[in-house]
Amino acid sequence: MGRIDLSSLQNIASDNKVSIGAIAKGVILAYFVTLIVFLVFAILITYTNFPESAIPTVVIVTTILSIIIGGIRVAKKVKSKGWLNGAITGFAYMLILYIISSLAITGFVFDKYVVYMMFLGLFTGAFGGIIGINLKGKGMRMKK
Repeated sequence: MGRIDLSSLQNIASDNKVSIGAIAKGVILAYFVTLIVFLVFAILITYTNFPESAIPTVVIVTTILSIIIGGIRVAKKVKSKGWLNGAITGFAYMLILYIISSLAITGFVFDKYVVYMMFLGLFTGAFGGIIGINLKGKGMRMKK
């Protein structure tokens, strides 16, 4: 019987891993972007006539953009499956946000809004991951 070469299978398996380090950095970047945008809007609300009724919209848009940026960052760092790494990044972002807000404000309430936000994070992160993989293939560079 012939010998089976498993080295090519190991290379394929290592290319398809979820990168916990890249995901952690993507989540941190997403929260950093969120923090910066929230600080800018806090200044706008404080010193201008910016309507407070727009706050929920600003929060959702900021969250979506932050997760997309985090997903792009993650996908630029992995070899393949940017959509999966991005989706995990978005889900982790929302999970951390849920835990922090539950501890600080509302208590642990699990309702359809929480499920909606988790899916929003999951799909938004996957979208960012798809963008990041495609940007990586085009030779465009993002800041490390």
